[in-house]
Amino acid sequence: MAEALPTKNPSQMTDAEIAQLKMPYGRILVYLKPWLGRFILGVVLGIGAAAFNGVLIIAISLIFQLVLDGGSQTLGEPLKVPILGEVNIAELLGFSNDTKVGLWGVIFACACIPVLMFINGFLEYLNKYCLAWVGAKMLFHIRSDVFRSILRQSPAFFSHTKAGELMQTVFNQSRVAQTNAVQLVQLLTNRPLTIIAILYVLFAQDWFFTLMSLVIFPLCLAPIITIGRRVRKSGSREEKEVGTMMTTMHESFTGIRLVKAYARESYEVKRFDRANRTMIQNMLRWTRATELVGPIVESVASIGIAAGLVYFWMQQRSAGELIVLVMALTKIYPPAKELSKVNMLMQKTVFAVNKVVHLLDRAADIQDAPNAPDLPRIKGAVTYENVSFSYSNIDGKPLERAAVTGVHLELAPGKFYALVGPSGAGKSTLFSLLLRFYDPASGRVLMDGIDIKTVTQDSVRDNIGLVSQDTFLFHDTIRENIRYGRLDATNEEILAAAKKAHAHEFIQQIQGGYDAVVGDAGCNLSGGQKQRLSIARAILRNAPILLLDEATSALDTETEKIIQEAIHTLSEGKTVIAIAHRLSTIMEADQIVVMKDGQVDAVGSHSELLKTSVLYQKLYSLQFNE
Repeated sequence: MAEALPTKNPSQMTDAEIAQLKMPYGRILVYLKPWLGRFILGVVLGIGAAAFNGVLIIAISLIFQLVLDGGSQTLGEPLKVPILGEVNIAELLGFSNDTKVGLWGVIFACACIPVLMFINGFLEYLNKYCLAWVGAKMLFHIRSDVFRSILRQSPAFFSHTKAGELMQTVFNQSRVAQTNAVQLVQLLTNRPLTIIAILYVLFAQDWFFTLMSLVIFPLCLAPIITIGRRVRKSGSREEKEVGTMMTTMHESFTGIRLVKAYARESYEVKRFDRANRTMIQNMLRWTRATELVGPIVESVASIGIAAGLVYFWMQQRSAGELIVLVMALTKIYPPAKELSKVNMLMQKTVFAVNKVVHLLDRAADIQDAPNAPDLPRIKGAVTYENVSFSYSNIDGKPLERAAVTGVHLELAPGKFYALVGPSGAGKSTLFSLLLRFYDPASGRVLMDGIDIKTVTQDSVRDNIGLVSQDTFLFHDTIRENIRYGRLDATNEEILAAAKKAHAHEFIQQIQGGYDAVVGDAGCNLSGGQKQRLSIARAILRNAPILLLDEATSALDTETEKIIQEAIHTLSEGKTVIAIAHRLSTIMEADQIVVMKDGQVDAVGSHSELLKTSVLYQKLYSLQFNE
């Protein structure tokens, strides 16, 4: 039976709602299935390591009696071993009962202790590493799928969601879910059996000393804390890779309109996977270093125990106290302490897993129709057929005021159209509907007579080039920023596009040329330079429809002239739809669409509108009188 997944974002839940969250085991097991064999091996190794603790105590008890008890100077003396009862070493080894235990025999017996400790520690290391390996593989695929799911969402989702929260979920919450889940498996399969095995042997030997050993738990904490501080330094290299992955996510989320407009979701996932893979590799290195410290420390410490035993033999002292102190303090209390955290760890894991799954399984607002075909390269005809649309609030309910209402426009291929009107008139909304960032509440948007809802989103956007006033550049080279328009473009095609965009001149003057890094969001370039790179990107794309969104509004006169020439080159043979507040830039348009309050107020040429449209006359008068 499938678990009921929360429909509400766990980040927006109250404490009471969070307490009711259940672990979506079925959803997570999908990611475990490919690595199930190694996962089972890790669990089996954990059970074996836990059971070996009992074997270890029995073996050490046998060695202690052989070495330290004054009456056991011959191998024939029977030794009392927990659970096994009396054992005759001479019979087991094939010696005579009067064989003496000399110094070399003592040294050999004591040398077995480090070997036994290493075997025990190495089994635990293999258990932890196998589970960590499985967890790392799961983490890689979970992160990649969550990132892909986020990029699949419409701009409406991003307008109501904090980018930082998305980044935290992809990076931190997915890691918390994976790390804690692995730790829980280790705790619940290894620690209880470890405690049971040790206590069973110790109580069988001497229940009083075993009870007394439970009182001295604090003495075990000091070495654990000291070693823990040193081991944490090994994770620094892993953390260095965080910046790369965070940068990729930040750019993808911040520039989501550009990613969507150029249909580059798959490309961004590949960029993300490269950084993700590097970080996973570093995490595995850190895990190997961390988990290997334990058995090494125990093995080294056991050498001291062995030397201490030799000393105890020479002093003819009892081994009882030493057995209780060494085995009880080093083997019972750490797993008991870790088990005390299970409840807190489980709560944290359930929250993190639900938050990841909520994002992972969120359906996109805009989806392709089942088996939708690709839209072929079109001639460039665009039709808005009685289109109405309202934006939604954070709860998904449409706002009372519609963004556009009953808009009907027929735009012929190869013509230049301009959208003018006051802010909030619906100009940008028409762009968003054409790019299919949103679907109209009623009416249709057509390209060459084909409803864009019946074809794939990527193929629709492949037919559209975009140049916006808010130019976004990635923290990459100039070459790669231009190539973003068409990923398979050659260097010669990139160079030609830059020349047509009047960008080649300034690129040559920059140190590094086309290989120069533009900085975060293009911070190393001026507004005009960034705009020319954006035009070069659109030229390279060579789409039949070109959208210009206030492309020259924030430029000085000289730069504007250069940009206008580049746009003129870009526009040749294309259907151009421009949003402009400065009427001087669109007077030569074939048709100017005047919009007001989400509706088409008037359509005509510049000269026609000066005679027929009151709103256009007002806009013209305001700008040119100034």
